[in-house]
Parts: sequence; C-alpha cells; structure tokens
Amino acid sequence: MTPGGTTFGTVVRWDGERSGAVIEAPDLPGGCWADAAAIVRSTSGSGELRAGQIVELDWAEPGAEGLPFRALRVAPRDDLQQTVGG
Repeated sequence: MTPGGTTFGTVVRWDGERSGAVIEAPDLPGGCWADAAAIVRSTSGSGELRAGQIVELDWAEPGAEGLPFRALRVAPRDDLQQTVGG
C-alpha cells in the first residue's frame, strides 16, 4: 500500500470532544482520523461532519488518534450523499 492517496469514504461518527471524525473507506482498512482542521467545507456550516456523510479525502500514513490512517483534506460530496433506500 502507498503511504498516501485520495479516496472516497463514509463518516462513521463525529467526535466533538476531539474535534474530528472517524471515516471508513474500502481503501483504508481500520479507519481514518479526520481532524476538523482538515475539513475543506461543511454542509452543516458548523465545520462538523455527520455520520453517513460521503466525503472525498486525501490521506496519509501514519495515522492518528489510534487509527492507521489520517486525513490531510476532507471534502463533503453532496452529489454522492446516500438517501433512504439507496
């Protein structure tokens, strides 16, 4: 595996205490930590991500916050958001 790249992932949860999110992606087994500072923009306007949100992310190794990968840039993809039943 390369030490970095770009992929799409899904936000698992937002951690308000640590100001970041856990993101899962098929290319990133074990998960990726996304610090709030890496978020390019947020659809909520609060700078936070929400569970289930699809994002495009640039990632690197080593990870952070106990996860094997860390996000360098996270951009929510409104055009790829999941909907009920699909």
